[in-house]
Amino acid sequence: MTDATAEGTRPYGFDPANALGWKNIGLDGLGCFLRSVEAVLMHHGYGAGAVARGLAVPLDLVRRGEWYGPASEFPACAVRWHLADIGAGRRQWPRVAELLRAGRPVVLMPDGHHWPGDDHEGREHYHHHMVLAHRLDADGLHLLDTDAPAEHGHRRVLPVTDALAEACTRYAVVERIAPPDDRRPEALAEGLVPASLAPLAEDVAELRAFHGEVWSGARLPLLLAKGMDVWVLGDVQPQLFLLGHALAGAEDPRTGEVSAAALAAAARAQKLGLLLLGLHRFRSEGVYAMAHEEIAVLADALEELLGALCRYAGARRPTAAGDGTRLVRRLRGEAQWCFGEGRPLPALSFA
Repeated sequence: MTDATAEGTRPYGFDPANALGWKNIGLDGLGCFLRSVEAVLMHHGYGAGAVARGLAVPLDLVRRGEWYGPASEFPACAVRWHLADIGAGRRQWPRVAELLRAGRPVVLMPDGHHWPGDDHEGREHYHHHMVLAHRLDADGLHLLDTDAPAEHGHRRVLPVTDALAEACTRYAVVERIAPPDDRRPEALAEGLVPASLAPLAEDVAELRAFHGEVWSGARLPLLLAKGMDVWVLGDVQPQLFLLGHALAGAEDPRTGEVSAAALAAAARAQKLGLLLLGLHRFRSEGVYAMAHEEIAVLADALEELLGALCRYAGARRPTAAGDGTRLVRRLRGEAQWCFGEGRPLPALSFA
């Protein structure tokens, strides 16, 4: 199946009834980025199960390198990002328009300072949300947006203005879309589970150290807290959620145990992420103490998942150590990626 729009494929849309695990809000399991990728895959004939199989990868929750944007390589597709500096979005707009007129959807991560209706419009150059632009015509730019009203089908149409063009500092194109994968959960587990063992052990050690040694719970710098919700809802929850759904329905009880444990951990991650989103409105570093113990609860859920992975593999728990510094670097990176406004973050202390 090619990247170009094919005859007989579904129209682009967010369809909670058929999407993967979308019960109440778009953030059920997947963030705004992966909901956009999911919509592209479903346009190409994927069902919810195939989306899970096509986006599930071995777990790597903390340790990723210097790229702090969303993961871009999946079994089902590749996502290619095109980035411009703040103030240079208008230079990218002609290519965005060209892609849309050619029938190629574009994932936009707009600069909120210029994006119509954004909470930060006219104030901060924050890149904190993603939408799927799927058509450009005389009416304007047609978008799928998890934040748009459900009664309007999670759709928006925005007039094309200089400000909208300037907002297009970051966009991505979904490429190399593979045919839907119909393998059984047991076959998927053979690749996903062993490759997740050592990384997850290290991730748990990092979380434990961050909770017990780095962050006392007294205060959490606002930008790190914002980076934490991006990390939790944009990466941790989706990885666990996709693994759980990719392995769901297995006849092998060991595979089923991994699926259940992954979904339970995903639910804990969602609770932490949504709590952080709620606390942001107070704009007080001390209020995040309410989320401190949720870090430990999430680590406990990941420990349960690690146990299920070990039982599946017939392996001992891998030895791992952490001091919390890798997680702090990750949070700083996520905060810089979304809220850095084109300049390095100030020193962020937990004291």
